[in-house]
Amino acid sequence: MSVLDKVILGIQDGHDAAAAIVHNGRILSAISEERLQRIKSTGGFPAGAIEACLADAGLSKMDVDYVAVGGTRAVPVNMLGTMSSLSQRDMYRIQEELRRPYYYEQRSPSFSGLFPDYEPAGNVYYARDLVPLKETRELSESEKTALTDYRRQFIAEFMGLPTERIFLFDHHTCHAYYAYYASPFREGPVCALTMDAGGDGVYDSVNVFASDGAFTRLHASHDCIIGPLYTYVTLMLGMRPLQHEYKVMGLAPYAKEHVKRFSRETFLDYLQLDGIAFHRNPEVRDLFWHTKELLKHERFDGVAGGLQDFAEHFLVRWTRNAMAETGARNVTFSGGVSLNVKANKLLSEIDEINGLFVPPGAGDESLPIGAAWALMDHLNPRGDHRTSIEPLHDAYLGSDFDERDIDAFRAHPAVNNHFEEASGDVHRLVCEALIDGDVVAICRGRMEFGPRALGHRSLLADPRSRESVTKINEAVKGRDFWMPFAPSVLSEDIGHYFEGGANTALGYMTTCLDTTMAGRGDLPACLHPYDSTGRVHAVEASVCPDYHALISRFKTMTGVGGVLNTSLNIHGKPLVMKPIDIAEEMLSSEFVKLDCVVIRDRFFRRKNAAPRSTD
Repeated sequence: MSVLDKVILGIQDGHDAAAAIVHNGRILSAISEERLQRIKSTGGFPAGAIEACLADAGLSKMDVDYVAVGGTRAVPVNMLGTMSSLSQRDMYRIQEELRRPYYYEQRSPSFSGLFPDYEPAGNVYYARDLVPLKETRELSESEKTALTDYRRQFIAEFMGLPTERIFLFDHHTCHAYYAYYASPFREGPVCALTMDAGGDGVYDSVNVFASDGAFTRLHASHDCIIGPLYTYVTLMLGMRPLQHEYKVMGLAPYAKEHVKRFSRETFLDYLQLDGIAFHRNPEVRDLFWHTKELLKHERFDGVAGGLQDFAEHFLVRWTRNAMAETGARNVTFSGGVSLNVKANKLLSEIDEINGLFVPPGAGDESLPIGAAWALMDHLNPRGDHRTSIEPLHDAYLGSDFDERDIDAFRAHPAVNNHFEEASGDVHRLVCEALIDGDVVAICRGRMEFGPRALGHRSLLADPRSRESVTKINEAVKGRDFWMPFAPSVLSEDIGHYFEGGANTALGYMTTCLDTTMAGRGDLPACLHPYDSTGRVHAVEASVCPDYHALISRFKTMTGVGGVLNTSLNIHGKPLVMKPIDIAEEMLSSEFVKLDCVVIRDRFFRRKNAAPRSTD
């Protein structure tokens, strides 16, 4: 039997836990555990995601041949879901009561001593008495071995497989495999770059996929501190690390040169780049307290702006050097740092680059997919399966819902008491609502994979007025005032509204572009308020026909080929998975005032809304 015939389950059991099913090299389903547990970035064993992926694929556990795990190290605090369970105040306490004594007082307080009454916010599934509440540095070698053995045995027993069919793959290898095989690039060499806040002891890697798809790692290090520095600065500025780094990026453009100069120069002194190898300044003991002391007199926007300049400076140089080292003109980029759409814009503008691909969900939620593809190479070193792995067509890899889910939504008191179902063409009804200034929730089709809403779990508004931003923030999102929303634009109109982007994928909101005069005139509510860039989502009819048809109708009625799009959730919660999540988390909240909801082809509006004519 060919490796293509094998059913492979991929899992990530740290923070941002997730699962994926791969068969014939194709992703049948990929889901984050947070969507089922309704806890943002939930960690631990992804039991719910596994069951949901199997159901989506029409399979059972008995159909799974192998399990591929993203990450070779068993990290107990991640297996126990600490990053999604601890408060922002708790994370500051970690720096204050664990890190500062460790770096500056030669003491090593214990994690469990800091949180003696720790309880995970959700179900982590792993046995609490067998997984110690410790950081990796606290583990003895025997504890590391025992924990790795327990992890493998738990997975094997859960799936009903022998442990010999459970394979563990390096964190950054998984990132590289996911981005490469998801990309349209098959003519080698392809340079696969990865960078994040850490995985299996590595912060960055430079890899190459040859013309036949063979994988080679050229370099990896624990010195590139761009990812962890972004995390610590996020906390330093009073925001939640490992979730709100994008807010720091969004704040950066507001900083004037004289405000950010000192911060930028301070950060630039932290790091050197020699070819593709980063070298950390040894005088920087730790990233949080050292930075906090140096920048204690700097303004918050200057810190954000200086950090973004620092990241962009090194990312552009590193990418150029990696391309020279590999001889590649096509580049993939994955890992948490690849979520920085401002930096991705600059990478796509490098003169020597032919193509840049940043996949959807490029953080740790995609490790299961990369692990599954890496396992195929492990099982079949000849590599004759590689040409059968097709590039990713879209990001709609999650669960759909059925009529029972729609009935449950309709029967919920928050819907039954306050909404009425309207008849007529749903796209016309949506467009009329948008034109009238309403905010419309869209829930239909398979759920998006990754953090971005791409028209299947989205909130929509009129892109022409900045009043749409105020209304969404006040009625639903509670989003920080400086943060932009995003434009979903007909793919055929991208050149009318935006500049550049021809050599990068625009279907996943993984980069931003400068706007034309038409873009600034027609889409002001979707753009960054300061620099007028847009985090673009190009909507193709062949990829998302319903969403394309809706925006086309809006263009017919208004002359504008785009809408304001943001994720269908309230602040601090994951994207909704089922329609009932809208009723329970959004419509049941006294703080949320949604005007209209579309569930598949049903249109619901508030009962006190002004009636509109129907076909």
